[in-house]
Amino acid sequence: MTENSSDTEFSDEEREQIGDFENLYSKDEFAGKFWAEFKEFVTGLPKASILVLGGSGAGKSTLVNLVFNSEIAQSGNGRPVTKGIDEYENDLVHIYDSEGYEFGQENQEHYEGLIMDFVNGHERAGDPVDVCWYCISAPGARVVDTDISMISRLNALGKPVAVVLTQVDQATEEQCAGLKSEILSRTSVRSDSLFEATTDSEVPVVRGVADLYDWTRDRLPESRRASFMGAARRDMDRKSADVDAFLLKYAATAFGIGATPIPVPSAAALVPLQMKMLSEIAVRWNVLSMEQTMGSLLTQMVTTTVGRTVAASLLKLIPGAGQLVGGIINGSVAGAITYGVGKAFNYGCYQLQKSQLDGTKFDFDAFLKNEFVQMALKMATSFKSGKK
Repeated sequence: MTENSSDTEFSDEEREQIGDFENLYSKDEFAGKFWAEFKEFVTGLPKASILVLGGSGAGKSTLVNLVFNSEIAQSGNGRPVTKGIDEYENDLVHIYDSEGYEFGQENQEHYEGLIMDFVNGHERAGDPVDVCWYCISAPGARVVDTDISMISRLNALGKPVAVVLTQVDQATEEQCAGLKSEILSRTSVRSDSLFEATTDSEVPVVRGVADLYDWTRDRLPESRRASFMGAARRDMDRKSADVDAFLLKYAATAFGIGATPIPVPSAAALVPLQMKMLSEIAVRWNVLSMEQTMGSLLTQMVTTTVGRTVAASLLKLIPGAGQLVGGIINGSVAGAITYGVGKAFNYGCYQLQKSQLDGTKFDFDAFLKNEFVQMALKMATSFKSGKK
């Protein structure tokens, strides 16, 4: 479907009303509302906190990039938060990377003190570390007392610890098996908390970074899962399903707004709710990375497209709206429109992230201009008829 073909569905009078309604969304007070709402939403979102630790050369940065499926951890881009620990810049998660310890009793005792001071300090500050990833280099083929001590001390504090054998593609099966056996026998770590990671994401392993991602997600406090899932460019079907679930919440709220029927020109009352909904969807798909790809055009595209979609949907869903100036929105129409807009935006974000991962082409700009309205209207109509 093209933009012009969609216009042929409306009479001249209806197109004029669509234009008038879009103007409600494109006035100065609404321009950029999506982006402002999104940034406010992200700022207030509880963020997952992950501590990555282990010996020098254990491949901690590589592991972070593999789990999140993006170049989050790059050499030199960490922000020092305390001596010996850097935080990788990310808008959705706190990823703390500890300096690797060197062999030698004094070095290892210093490392243990550094980690425990950091974890306890965050606990006292009310910003606890949620999960720890403890890296042990498989080709090094040794588990030292510091590894055992740190894992045990973190477990004693109630911190979930995943032990990751890194660089396993450079080690033998016998080396990996020996390390696992020692870890299981000398710590309280269970086999379902043991993982493997390679230097090459194409090399298959039994319990790899995808499993580590699932393990981490499931052990995070519920309030911090959304930020973790948003930061990682994986788990796409579950993200989409999560969005579908909370769209029902927004549709119900919109129904409440329309419970007392409101005139079409006053339908801008739905805008703040829809902007918040789009913001929550955008967090799941980390739309900040889209902004870096697409620039400021995203804000303009979203706000104007939402206006056009809502206007078109109103005229299709309200009987006689094309002939009655100032038609009336009721609760079922308001809920259906909100749901349809959310479903269409979720689909676009899904396809954009999928294209970024598999190297295909998805023109998000063209989707918003040409297909978004039709899809949102179709979803809204199905929702209104009870066919979600």
